[in-house]
Amino acid sequence: MNIIINGQPKSFTAPLNLYDVLAQEEVIGMMIAVARNGTFVPKDDYAHIALEDGDDIEIVAPMQGG
Repeated sequence: MNIIINGQPKSFTAPLNLYDVLAQEEVIGMMIAVARNGTFVPKDDYAHIALEDGDDIEIVAPMQGG
């Protein structure tokens, strides 16, 4: 299964859910926001979102600065 994460294509073994991908990307537990195909996904839904080949995942974290 091919998924795009922050603009970079990555391959994963299917089936998997959003939580699985975030765990493999080592961002679980971090303060992040996640969108799947342009739609925000609440943290409580990560384990319930089944991913499909070609999904586009954006992971963003707050940054300090001004």
